[in-house]
Amino acid sequence: MPPLGAPPTYSTPATLGLALLAILTSLWHFTLGALDYAGSGRYPGLALLLLSGLLLVYGVLTLIRYAEARDAMHDPQPRAAMYTTPHESRVPLVGLGLAGLLVLADIAFVFAGQLPLWHVGGLLLSGVLARQAWRIRPVVGEE
Repeated sequence: MPPLGAPPTYSTPATLGLALLAILTSLWHFTLGALDYAGSGRYPGLALLLLSGLLLVYGVLTLIRYAEARDAMHDPQPRAAMYTTPHESRVPLVGLGLAGLLVLADIAFVFAGQLPLWHVGGLLLSGVLARQAWRIRPVVGEE
């Protein structure tokens, strides 16, 4: 549980950064999937498109959670607890999993795709996204 008076996890600038980085990374990979769709094969390109679509949904939902948490901080009579919610630890892990899958996809596309240097850029974006997701996860057992 965070110390008394600390802002909720979703209301921090790190969460906003994660959401915006997830949206940027998803758009980058969606573009690469569309450009490499014909060159590397239908199914690898489609898999990259679908994975980037999942990351886009993740980024938008995280952005919505950020906005809701910021709004709830100013609510005079909160209706729900803002700390130790079950999804508070799962959201960063989902982001970490999606970023890990994109890292694997980028490594595969570096060797098999038509735009290897652009996939190296995507690899860097995915790595930064994974680092950000790892950084915002709540520490278990901290009191």
